[in-house]
Amino acid sequence: MSRINSKLYFELGEQLPKQYPELNFDNHCYWRIALDNVLQGKWRDKIPAPAYKHLTDDQFDYVIHLLKSYSRDQRLLLQHNENSLRYRGKIK
Repeated sequence: MSRINSKLYFELGEQLPKQYPELNFDNHCYWRIALDNVLQGKWRDKIPAPAYKHLTDDQFDYVIHLLKSYSRDQRLLLQHNENSLRYRGKIK
């Protein structure tokens, strides 16, 4: 996969809130969760915005992989959300 698939990045971010309406996550929440987990920290502390333009190809591919995984595995999504919130100091 490559940066050419940035369209997929946006499509997945738009699809996930429709798939999980009960979570009340906006599209940017899914991107935050994936980005924070790939970069193992608050993504804005690691790279400038827009994030998808500043990731390495491997990081970008992994973000896409995680977004796809979230559509199949809500438990992984929620676990990664907790990781993201921990990176951001919102939970211990």
